[in-house]
Parts: sequence; structure tokens; C-alpha cells
Amino acid sequence: MKHFIAEEDLQGALARYSWISYSRVEELNCDKRDCIWVLASDDNWRQRLIGAKQKVDNITLLTYKYDRVEMQTALMLGARAYCHALATQSLLASVTRVLEAGGIWLPSELLAVSISNVAANRQTGRVIPSLQGLTNREKDVLNGILEGLSNKEIARGHGITERTVKEYVGTLLHKFEAKDRIGLLLKLGEFSHLKDAL
Repeated sequence: MKHFIAEEDLQGALARYSWISYSRVEELNCDKRDCIWVLASDDNWRQRLIGAKQKVDNITLLTYKYDRVEMQTALMLGARAYCHALATQSLLASVTRVLEAGGIWLPSELLAVSISNVAANRQTGRVIPSLQGLTNREKDVLNGILEGLSNKEIARGHGITERTVKEYVGTLLHKFEAKDRIGLLLKLGEFSHLKDAL
């Protein structure tokens, strides 16, 4: 995966990657699997996202201040990741791994808000997969996901390690045939009634 970024000042901060500079998205010679990183402080970031969507599947909007509306706009325009421009190299590496796996990256600070919005607005007539096949611990972890808790918060609440929670999340994703937490919530559709079933 090649990484394209227009903001030369950020290339030094994000030294982990071999950046390819660009000034116009339309002129990029890239593969659909590559990633274009766009900075939200650029007044034309929306147009850059639209242009980038024509070139690649992986677009990240970098921001200096998290904003729910900005994030939602970016996702609607084709971004698959939204993260802070001053994020650590390890966080940016995580974003890249999620994109390479076909997932969506959202900051944990905004994830709970997004989950509740999905729940409130999602109207579906699909049959929800049976919850009877879940173990008690899987139900605990699923309940934490439904509440918008992080893995660390779920682990702390149930006296288990964060690694164990990650394993249960992986099992739940497999059982519900979802790629990530957002996909899991979309599979469940309107889930407000599920908490009582867990």
C-alpha cells in the first residue's frame, strides 16, 4: 500500500511511511488499494475526498480537532478513516492495518456517538441472528459493544484482560460475519431491545 499526502509538513511527523507528495489528486498514478491522506484544515478537503474516491478505496481524513459532523461528512464522501493529524505513529499504523483489512477506522472519542446514531436511525426488517448460541462472556462483551464501551472499559468492568476482550470481539465478528464493530452494529440493525435479551 502506497501513501499519498499533500501536506509536506506532516510527512516528517509521519515518518513511518514512505510518502508520495501530490498537489492535485487528479494527477495521481495510484492503485485502488493505495491510501490518500487528506488534511481537514485544507478548505478544499471535501473536493479532495471526492476526487480521491475516484482513485482509491482507502481515504483517511486527518483533523486537528475531532468533530462529529466533519467525520460523518467525510464518511459519506468516501473516507474510510478519520483520525487526528498529530496521532502517534503506532495509532497511524493501526489505522493502516484496519484499512488493509477492509475495515473502517473511527476515533474512540466519537465511536459511542456514532453507534447511538446508527441505532437511532437504522430501520431494518432483517431477522437478527440468534443470541442463544452466544456464551455468557460473549453476551457480556456484546453488551459492552452495544453500550459503546472500549475494549479496555469492557475488560475493567468484567475483571478480564483487554486481550481476552479482543478475542471475544473477534469471535463475535466471526459469528455475525462482520469485519469490524461498525459492521457488527449494522448487522444487528436496530439493537436497543437487545440489551434486555442479553
